[in-house]
Amino acid sequence: MYAKFQVTRETAGDFIRLFVNRRAYSIQSSRPLPNGSFPYYLARDWRTKEPKPLDDDAVRMHLNGDITISLYAINPETQRSKWVAIDADFDGAIEALFQLQWELKQDGVQAALEQSRRGGHLWIFGAEPLLASECRIYVYNLALRLGVPVKGGGLKQGIEVFPRQDRLDGAEYGNAIRAPLGVHRRTERRYWFYEADLSPEAQLAYLDGLKKLTDGELKTFIQGMSLPEAYKPAPSVPYIPSASGTDNQEFRILDFVRPTRKDSRNWWARCPSCAQAGRDRSGDNLAIQIKNPRLYKCWAGCRKEEIRAALGRPIHKRASA
Repeated sequence: MYAKFQVTRETAGDFIRLFVNRRAYSIQSSRPLPNGSFPYYLARDWRTKEPKPLDDDAVRMHLNGDITISLYAINPETQRSKWVAIDADFDGAIEALFQLQWELKQDGVQAALEQSRRGGHLWIFGAEPLLASECRIYVYNLALRLGVPVKGGGLKQGIEVFPRQDRLDGAEYGNAIRAPLGVHRRTERRYWFYEADLSPEAQLAYLDGLKKLTDGELKTFIQGMSLPEAYKPAPSVPYIPSASGTDNQEFRILDFVRPTRKDSRNWWARCPSCAQAGRDRSGDNLAIQIKNPRLYKCWAGCRKEEIRAALGRPIHKRASA
């Protein structure tokens, strides 16, 4: 069983100064889905359904162990992030993160290594919010120079770099990462940073004492570099709904639901089957793949047949010969 804490607002403020660059956040479900996962849902005001801003109270609950939140890296108003997090959960992940940590140290960059369920997270903090695109150029080129695998570009296993995007539109959130120092609901464990005592206050004091990466240093490190070609994002192609969705021969889920948010891989929308049953208050149980919108999935466990039936477009079974 994990330790419970009673942190002060001052401690919550220390956490916010280090980690919070955008007030939108997600909350991890306290109950598993049928597949055993504990998904995150965008925090919303239950009355207005608008995204709920992260405040001291939510951070205190996270640090105390009452809820678990995840954070979004990029502030779309500035396209900057306060931190870079390198997530690794493959065979040899910890060794790869130690290698990156050592090489960063040679640049005078102090990075903090956090434990995780299957590997670790390596965090780099900015002295001021840094351009997401420049952070990504720095870490991708560093990893590839060291031979550390980077997920994507043809590889299914490797590190993942947060922020995951170079920039976001105002209505986009990008990809969230579990906020440090909280409790992972699947394992009922806290995952701490190495090199600090095991309390929120000691951990935050350790992180606060690390040398932070400045904007000028980052620009010097990436001079003459660009994001490796294999990892450049594909051109964005806007989705254009059909003129009369219900008359089409081919069923297209995006003709029937309205996305509430978008990340690098999926649109997220209210699941029609969940809504029919009075669930999905956050309006984002349904994931629809951007690359191929014919692929969609309800993270609350609704089957495709149930989703189609709720829309009045049941899947017709082929008559047997």
